Amino acid sequence: MKSKFRQIALLGKYHLNSGSSVNPSSRKTLESIAQFLHTLGCEVILEHDTAAGSGLSGYTVMTIEEIGASCDLAIVLGGDGTMLGYARQLAPHDVPLIGINQGRLGFITDIPLNEVQNTLTAMLGGAYEADRRALMRAKVWRDGHCVFDALAMNDVVVNRGATSGMVELKISVGEHFVANMRADGLIVASPTGSTAYALSAGGPILHPAIGGWVIVE
Repeated sequence: MKSKFRQIALLGKYHLNSGSSVNPSSRKTLESIAQFLHTLGCEVILEHDTAAGSGLSGYTVMTIEEIGASCDLAIVLGGDGTMLGYARQLAPHDVPLIGINQGRLGFITDIPLNEVQNTLTAMLGGAYEADRRALMRAKVWRDGHCVFDALAMNDVVVNRGATSGMVELKISVGEHFVANMRADGLIVASPTGSTAYALSAGGPILHPAIGGWVIVE
């Protein structure tokens, strides 16, 4: 069965330098998935750092921006942290992602390695349900100037940094004042991030379909 996706990017975090070598099993996994996708009639693209880190060759290599402009799908190998990092970078390009769990946690990288071929065959043939996740945009302003601007999929954290005391925070939603507080910090989490740092600080778990955020001090 041929895939309904034409160009598929493979992304993962691998480290290859003069002092160490990439885990042979990690490279083998990446290579076997690339070969499997090729048998389904897909053009396989390796993300630039993934290709450099794994040492895998023989495939077209692209940057994140190039993948966003030309690929129909991205498959991420790793843990949830790897998935979150690539999801943030590819979100502006609206490229769908599939996560294959090569780490310890698998809330959003939920395809185990021993089920890759069967699961991908079905999904790439059209047997899937898209799960859209909310993103947050965080900005830091100083003296009327934006000094930091980034997307977050999990959470945005304001903390006291290196200071020993608590920070004073004013919380507003839109133009509506919510509270003044003194605390070690503040976590604003999306439903996806409600199972991470916010949960460890006592926050609730939100279903991904809920259109809301969690604020935990």
